[in-house]
Amino acid sequence: MATAWSEIETVRKENRRELCLRGPEVKKRIERNGLDDELYTLGGLNFLEIADTPLTCLADSLGKLSNLTSLLLPNNRLETLPKSVGELVKLKTLNLSNNQISRVPEELTQLPELETLNLSINQLPEFPSVKNLSRLHFLDLSHNKLESLPEDITDSSLSHLSQIRASQNSISEIPGDFSQLPHLNVLDLSENAITDVPANLSQCFKLKELNLKGNKVKDRRLKKLIDQCPTKSILDYLNGVLEKEQKDGGGGKGKGKKERKKKGKQKDDAEEVEDLRNLLQVLRFSEDETKVVKVQPSVLDVRPYIVCCIFRNINFNQSVNMFKHFITLQTRLHDTLCQKRQVATIATHDLKNVLMPLSYEAKAPVAIKLTPLFKQKEVSAAALMKSLRQEAEDLRKEKKRNTYSGIHKYLDLLKDKPHYPCLLDAEERVLSFPPITNSDFTKISKETTDMLIEVTSSSSLDICKKILDSLLKESLDMGIGGPVGEGSEPGAMDAAAEAGGGEGQAGGGKFQLTVEQVKIVDQEGSLKVVYPSRTDFTVEGVHVIRN
Repeated sequence: MATAWSEIETVRKENRRELCLRGPEVKKRIERNGLDDELYTLGGLNFLEIADTPLTCLADSLGKLSNLTSLLLPNNRLETLPKSVGELVKLKTLNLSNNQISRVPEELTQLPELETLNLSINQLPEFPSVKNLSRLHFLDLSHNKLESLPEDITDSSLSHLSQIRASQNSISEIPGDFSQLPHLNVLDLSENAITDVPANLSQCFKLKELNLKGNKVKDRRLKKLIDQCPTKSILDYLNGVLEKEQKDGGGGKGKGKKERKKKGKQKDDAEEVEDLRNLLQVLRFSEDETKVVKVQPSVLDVRPYIVCCIFRNINFNQSVNMFKHFITLQTRLHDTLCQKRQVATIATHDLKNVLMPLSYEAKAPVAIKLTPLFKQKEVSAAALMKSLRQEAEDLRKEKKRNTYSGIHKYLDLLKDKPHYPCLLDAEERVLSFPPITNSDFTKISKETTDMLIEVTSSSSLDICKKILDSLLKESLDMGIGGPVGEGSEPGAMDAAAEAGGGEGQAGGGKFQLTVEQVKIVDQEGSLKVVYPSRTDFTVEGVHVIRN
């Protein structure tokens, strides 16, 4: 009889309640022999994570883990789930993101305690009714093949549902009764096939984030608002449409001259919205410039992909919370597009402290010297990793857990690597040590005016560019470059907010941002990538000027 996996034996002997299975060794074992069946005998587990493996299926014995409250299975190759998942009656969190699941059993939608359900980045063509998930708070079905939202998604029994994310599908219709969800504050249906938006969506009084970008909405004025304006403006417009529908519901009296006047006003409003186009100015790379990053052969087997650009003339002092919102944006992208840094990592640097050109390479851990972000003492990458691992282990024991939190959860990304990636400036100072930390001396602040953005990945250049596209678009929408045609004076955004535009929406959402290209080359100087190129950042509603 084969010996049980050491991690499973440790849980059994120490009566632990948490088990995390990830990393190169686990991946090899699952590739060879599949998951150890002894796992299903650990009936006392509350938390189970199996991530970044070639796991394709789970046994029916999954139902024996009846004390699970959290089951995290992201970044595997699961194609389906056993019906016994319905026996996990204490389950509160279920993460099945980035798998190959094409069907889920109806038993999954009967879990009485489930609060968080993430099935993003799968192959689902449909999803069963969710009305029995009465405790559900968060539902993510993004990046699937859905042609419609789950049946009964707006049922009044889902009174706790606050976030619905279903972007990147083929959904063609929005149910008209979302107002039955009293706590709904996020609805993301971007990049779908929606043509009509029900006016009574405006009756979702707690809705703070409505994303319908990338749909072919027939109402031209509404589409402009969707592409360029904040949620409040969209809901205000829909509320106006709703009021008009209610007034006209009695048979169409009072039309004629008055109606023509309204149509004329709508046309003027549409033209006004047409002018609300954000402006992106791209400064093209010049051959005599030093804005170059040279990728050395040493990093190609470690973390080979890097894309960079520079944000010029930014001003975080335009509103009290703008800097905080930018940091929050970076964190959100790390959690979503970057998949908890498993796919890519974003780093930001105050350009005035960076001496170009740069070198992206890999070195022995003891050879990388840096002062980590928010620290004062220089250490080697080897010493930093050792310290972080010890800190993580002490914290795990203190909390009696089998998993790590914060920066500690990224340590396994470099496990068993003989060399670590790093970005060096012209004086060979370490700017960043991805995916762990940046150097403190280049950290950005509210006073930063020019910012170097760096995205690194072990997956692909396209991933890096996609993440930069999102960061660029949302930074532009946020207004960090200031209103179009105006100087970005301190307090300008606050004044606009007081005037009714809302924070970060000076001039009704009409902003500008200047981005300078950075050239990525190989050891011989041959071009690998330059961002943003003419094929990058093709976003509707943004006027791009390339100098």
